[in-house]
Amino acid sequence: MRVRAIGVLSLVGVAISINPIWAGPVSVQSLSADQRAAALTQLEAQRHQVTKQMLMPPYNKGPILIHNMDRYSKLNDLIDRLQGGQAVAPNEVDRALQPTN
Repeated sequence: MRVRAIGVLSLVGVAISINPIWAGPVSVQSLSADQRAAALTQLEAQRHQVTKQMLMPPYNKGPILIHNMDRYSKLNDLIDRLQGGQAVAPNEVDRALQPTN
């Protein structure tokens, strides 16, 4: 009984892990030129705000500083990708512009 249960669970696990292989390609909508320009200005303003927060006393120590540094890095990467002409999904820009607590 125990060997049979392990075999069935293994088979189910393999079936679940192989399933994404059969899925078709996922299309990513890219931003238009106007949306790209607007997103760049908003992301740069957000990056500037995070930079200012990293210099202020309550936000320049400990885990909050690490969080802000990570956020700055992600914003910088997204800005570089937009300026480089790479395809960026609109929901990725929306996530980057969401306020954090």
